[in-house]
Amino acid sequence: MPTAQLTSKEVEAEPFCVWNSFVNLLAKHSYEELSAEQRPAHLVFWYESEVQNGGHLQYFENRGVEHLAETIAALGLVGASCQQKLLRDASALFHGRRRKPIDTVEEYVSIAMEYEFGVFDQRFGLCSPSLVSCLEDYLETHQSIFVTIQSA
Repeated sequence: MPTAQLTSKEVEAEPFCVWNSFVNLLAKHSYEELSAEQRPAHLVFWYESEVQNGGHLQYFENRGVEHLAETIAALGLVGASCQQKLLRDASALFHGRRRKPIDTVEEYVSIAMEYEFGVFDQRFGLCSPSLVSCLEDYLETHQSIFVTIQSA
């Protein structure tokens, strides 16, 4: 199980380094490299990152649906019930029609301009608490499985 290693001196000098190390761990490691306890945060992190960057279409195109059920469950686990319902609804729309692979940037832009997932993207921004807040709480509760702080 990968974990970030920090010293108590580093944390004292820059308390945000715990969060930064957590995010780095989630972004750097694949789903398969992480432990079962770390995976929910990884899935929520990537859902949040993709939707914030390009909406639900980008999430589905970049992340696929291989871990969709686990992501929906992970959202509930971290206390993001609004986003959990939202992803469940967006996935029903995604699976509701046959889709061909998007091979070029031009194809992606054309499909994105249809704004098929627009209502979900708008609702995402209205959810409370935010996924960042949920992940902060999850880190606070489970810090030892993500970041080890050693005495200086």
